[in-house]
Amino acid sequence: MNSLTRFLLFLDPWLIAPFRWPEASMAGYLLGVAILGLQCVLIGDFSATLVAFINRRYLGTIAEKMERNRKLSETALMMGDKASYRAVNRQALDAFGHSFSLGAAIFCVSIWPLPFALAWLHLRFNEAPLELPLALPLLGRSVHYFPSFLLIYIAVRVCYGMLMGRFRWYTGLKRRVLSQPGTTPDR
Repeated sequence: MNSLTRFLLFLDPWLIAPFRWPEASMAGYLLGVAILGLQCVLIGDFSATLVAFINRRYLGTIAEKMERNRKLSETALMMGDKASYRAVNRQALDAFGHSFSLGAAIFCVSIWPLPFALAWLHLRFNEAPLELPLALPLLGRSVHYFPSFLLIYIAVRVCYGMLMGRFRWYTGLKRRVLSQPGTTPDR
């Protein structure tokens, strides 16, 4: 038994509890997977916010560089100076590439709990696919833990994003955490 399996078995009583709350097995499975997905989203959101907070100075530098180069390229374009426009635009694209890569890295941080959740689901439900009451196209009458978890996780993540975006305290907290040191966040 490797150390990951020991860790997952240590967490097993807490992770399996929501699966046993309803009497019906299908309802328990769906509720348990939704709660597991929500736990992954919460941990991932906290982790991504923490990483963005740690890198906020660098994120601010890249954003300033993109904005400065955008303004310079617009000025060069209005003046008809194509050589300056191309040079500044190349720098703006470089800054955008850095920003995009850092955004992708922060997104990857937000999904780090997924492999652990999938490993636990594999331990628990690998031999027991969910039996559906009717046959679905491309799935048939049963579905394994991976596609069911993935679909429910995406739904939970979309709902979480839509719901949390409506709370001012959450959006204000995110803005304060990601604001540059020594500046006041925009309202």
